[in-house]
Amino acid sequence: MKSVYILSITLLSFTIQAQEVLTLQEAISETISKNYGIQIAQSQVNAAENQVYKANAGMTPVIDWNAAVNTNLSQVNQVFVDDRKINRLGQSFGPNTNVSLNWTLYDGRRMQVVYDRLRTQSQESLLQKKLLTQNTVANVMQIYFEILRQKKSVEYLETIISYYEERLKITEERWQIGRGNKLDYLQSKTDLTTQQVDLVNAQNQLKTAKVRLNSIMASPADRQFTASEAIEFPKVYSLTELLEKAKTVNRELLLLNKSIEINMLREREAMSFKKPRLALNSSFGYNFNSNNAGFISLNQSVGLSAGLTATWNIFNGQQTQRNIQLAQINTEIARQEKENLLNQLEADLTASYYQYTSDQELLDLELENKTVAEENLTISLEKFKLGASTILELNEAQRRFDQSLNRLVNAQYNLRISELEMLRLSGTLIE
Repeated sequence: MKSVYILSITLLSFTIQAQEVLTLQEAISETISKNYGIQIAQSQVNAAENQVYKANAGMTPVIDWNAAVNTNLSQVNQVFVDDRKINRLGQSFGPNTNVSLNWTLYDGRRMQVVYDRLRTQSQESLLQKKLLTQNTVANVMQIYFEILRQKKSVEYLETIISYYEERLKITEERWQIGRGNKLDYLQSKTDLTTQQVDLVNAQNQLKTAKVRLNSIMASPADRQFTASEAIEFPKVYSLTELLEKAKTVNRELLLLNKSIEINMLREREAMSFKKPRLALNSSFGYNFNSNNAGFISLNQSVGLSAGLTATWNIFNGQQTQRNIQLAQINTEIARQEKENLLNQLEADLTASYYQYTSDQELLDLELENKTVAEENLTISLEKFKLGASTILELNEAQRRFDQSLNRLVNAQYNLRISELEMLRLSGTLIE
């Protein structure tokens, strides 16, 4: 049995060593390069950029080559006033071709406005991708921190279990030699089983968190890795600086600014329909026609034609005015949404900052409390070995140690999450 146990430990150690060590930065890099959502967003950016060209705004001339062939076959029966008669099978053949040009010279600057709108929409698409990337990275970090929390929970539970195993061994020995009662042994065994159940649950939650991270990274669900916990000292932030950065680099705020800009361009586009339009029309063509039953048996021409067309809408049922009003309303809505977001952003970022500073203090307290609880448990266990304390006192010391470890793990996790949220709101989570 001893050799089997040693073999099992050796295999377990080999498995752990063989597992890939995945740092947080590596997880973020893999996600940015492989995540399906980010790839789709990049394709949408490419599609929006593909729409930004002058011809799409109507700023370039349109040149068409046109060709046609007309033929006609008919029985012609004609009697003229001078008694001449024509009675024959008439046939006509008329091919023609031309190159035409249509060029809008002026349309109230609508073309320039449309081009600016297309370019701004492309910039908006890029901001949407950056917002999606930021939120995806935040999700990766949150899951990674959850993996670290569950990893710590497993480690602490294994530490706790070692104390419960020692307690079980002591109570069993006392019961076997008649110095203790069976009730203490059964209670110790029950408590140990409870901790072992918690350990199994923590291990399962650790596996589940890894599956979730693999999914976001577009990796196989069963990919095995070990999360690396870098030792970092809590950073000091300035609330004033965070608020100032949020006003300039927060992705949601930048998107609303683009929305306002697009709606203002739509206003100018709608107002352009109040102005006249001037277009150049030109054509260079060749026409040929032969007819064996008409007055003219052959007719052909080659020529260039050009002209200007001016159009000015006088009345269209106030459709233009309605479109202008709608664009103005949408612009005002976007401005109000921006003011609302600024107000909410200031409140959320301030609350997040206070939470971060509070979590720092709580972590310091929990670190100190863990040391005290561990020392208290060690002393209680030694006293219990010597018979100087009861199992109730030892059980209370174990319970306090359990709680201190659990609170410490949660305090470490909460500090990371509050910092993550603070950076996300300020727009400084990613560049």
